[in-house]
Parts: sequence; C-alpha cells; structure tokens
Amino acid sequence: MFILKKWFFIFILLISALIYPLQSIKAEKADILEWEKRAELPAARVGAVSEVYDGKIYVIGGIGSGKANSNTTYVYDPKLDKWSEKASMKTGRMGAASVIVGDHIYVMGGRTDQGFSNSVEVYNIKMDKWEEAEDLPFELKISAFDLYAGAIDNKIYVLGYNKPLKHENYSSNTYSYDIKTKEWTKKKKFEKDAPAGNAVVIKNKLYVLSGQATFEYDPSIDQWTSVGSGGIGRYYSALNFEDYIIRTGGVSKVTLYDKQTKTSRTVPNSSAPYRMGHVSAIIDDTLYVIGGIPQSNDAPNYARDDFKSNLSISLKSLKNSDTTAPPGDKDPDPATPPKDDSTNPGDKDSDPATPPKDGATDEDGDALLIITMVNGLQKEYDLSMKEVNAYLSWYKKRDAGEGPGFYEIDKHDNNKGPFESKKDYVVFKNILMFEVNKYKK
Repeated sequence: MFILKKWFFIFILLISALIYPLQSIKAEKADILEWEKRAELPAARVGAVSEVYDGKIYVIGGIGSGKANSNTTYVYDPKLDKWSEKASMKTGRMGAASVIVGDHIYVMGGRTDQGFSNSVEVYNIKMDKWEEAEDLPFELKISAFDLYAGAIDNKIYVLGYNKPLKHENYSSNTYSYDIKTKEWTKKKKFEKDAPAGNAVVIKNKLYVLSGQATFEYDPSIDQWTSVGSGGIGRYYSALNFEDYIIRTGGVSKVTLYDKQTKTSRTVPNSSAPYRMGHVSAIIDDTLYVIGGIPQSNDAPNYARDDFKSNLSISLKSLKNSDTTAPPGDKDPDPATPPKDDSTNPGDKDSDPATPPKDGATDEDGDALLIITMVNGLQKEYDLSMKEVNAYLSWYKKRDAGEGPGFYEIDKHDNNKGPFESKKDYVVFKNILMFEVNKYKK
C-alpha cells in the first residue's frame, strides 16, 4: 500500500509539472501580437509607392510578374477590408518616390519601360485624375529605389542618389519644389553613400535611411548631417509613427526607433514578414505591410504571382511606456546597443572584451543574441551575459571607428558537430541589427 501511495504521489507531481508549463506558455502567448491577414492585393506588386489619405491606403505603380512596369492605382479600405481600382498613371513605373500634399499624390522618377525616368505625375484624389508635372531637375537620371522624397511646409524635397564611378566624386543632388510657383531650386549637395534605402519626414526634417546610416536634412539651414545609426537594409521600408521611425523588411521584429536616444522598442510579435520591395502604411495605430517579394540577395525586379499578401499588426503597445521592453529584451538599433550605463556611447572602455564593472552592468544569467545581417540572414548565439556585454562593448567602439572590423563569437556546444570547437567571425559592416533576449536558466 505504501508503494502504491508513493507512485500515485509521483504521478500527481508529473501531471502537475506538465500542466504548469502549458499554462505558462499559454499566458506568454497571450502577450504576443500576431500578424493579421487582410484582403490580398488585386495583383502582385514590387517597387510600388504608397500614401495614406482619409483612412485609405493608395498603392501606386510597381511591377508585377511580367516585364511591363505597372501604372495601376489600387486603394485599400481597412474598415471594409476591400480593394478598389482608380485611374491609372500615364506611365508605368517601379522604384519611384512619392509624397502626399493635401489631396494630391506626387509620384516621381523610377524605372519605366523606356528606362530610368525623371518624369513626375500628380494624382488628384478627389477628382480621380492624373496630370503631368515638371520633371525632376537632375542632370543624370536616378536609378530605381535611389530617389528619396519628403514634403515639408508645402514644398517637396528630393534627393537623387548617384553612386560615383571610379575616381569620381558623388553627383547626388538635393532639390526643393515649390508647389505654388512650380519651380525647382537646387539645395545642398549630398556627398554620402545611400543606395536603395527609404526616407521619412520628422518634425520638418528629412531623414534618409540606408544601410547602417541615417542622414538628416534640415531645410531651414539647407544642411545635410550624418546622425549615425538607425538605417535600414536595401529595399526595405520606413515610416514616421508619432515622430519615431518604424522599420519593416528583413528584420525579425518590427521596431520603433528613437533617433534622439538611438534606442528601439519592439512590437511583441512572434515574427515579422521577411520581405523587400514592399510598401507599408499606418492607419489608426495599425501597421500594414503590403506586397513585395520574399527576402533574397537579388534586387526586387519582378513580383511573384502568388505573393499578394497584405498583413497588419497593432502598434498600440508601443504608445504606452509601461509596455516598453525591459533592457534585456530591447531590440537594439543596428549600430547602437541599448542605452544604459554599461553601453552608453559616451563611455570609453579600456578593453572591448571587458565591459565596465559598475552597478548598471548585469552579468547574471544568459541571453540569446540574434544578429540580423544586411542580406536578411539571421545568426543566433546562446551566450552568457558577460559574453553579450563584451559583444556590445566591441560594437560600440567599432561604431565609433575604433577596434577591429570583426568579432569572434564562441558557439560553445551549439552546432559543434565533429569539431572540437566552433567560432563565428561576425563582420561589423555586414550587421543590420541585433537583439538581446535575456533569460535565466
């Protein structure tokens, strides 16, 4: 009888142990926001432009699965979850730039069936009518995805990026367009490298995000300034959300980037859609990611017939500071680790492998370090917090131009295979972003 009671007691403990983790997992998943599938695009599109007006998303141009560039104007109504088609542009184009001023959408440049173009078309939303406007004033035609634009105080500011040929200087130029006088004015020349990125306007300044860099143009003083990190990978998207930057594309999570503090908060979703050449929009605190193609190393030149997806996710959690991810769970900016006393950009560590020993440095526990490369690939490392802090310290110094251009990470027992040890050498310039997910065993 004693033996039976003993085994019955053990059985109860085992059942409890199984049920408890299931309850914990269920509670954890309740806090995770999932992407919602919406009505698909009427046709697959890559390299389109999008603007929001009166609670509706306008998706214009791009290219489908064929060779012809599209001139279509699709409109999505989130309330009805329904697409409709409006008047078409006169010229099909992809990889263009767009801005909205009042009830007019300006679509500029891009690649047409005749090649790259400096033409501009304007869509009158209320009249459902397209008209031609003054051409872009660039001496050279701008490649697809290399034209950046923003509207500030009823003027349109454009940057046409041209990568210099060997032994030549940059020929990238900035212009402003006065909507009233319909005249272009040349502005400060841009002399940095910024291919295939995206642009947002925040507090009357134009921000161009490309690679690992962000550049700020202040029209009040006609000046370009490098403002460090916070960039995006090629053919990804960026938006202004309450004066922060939302980045979408080949990253594991959707991040809200604060350009002032150079830190990020993360939407608590399980995974973000891996894609490029897509468009994104925000309506009523909801983010929409539309079209594009799956992440790859090739330029997004053509769409796939079966890739018309339209996904949405709520951003309401990012508006409440109480829901901000704790320091161990933040999604750091590509070139700036979480801002705390142990990784403050102003600190100068004597040894990148030895993080400062102060009260703010937390070396207890372990963490999953997830590094996203510029080509969209991800690498995961299960490390101690001491190792993670060493990595953050190296990254900070490398971002300031100091230290080696690569970092050695010991993979320990992970994927060791037949080898005695296995180490990865991560190259700084190939890192798009990373995140640190701390836990205790």
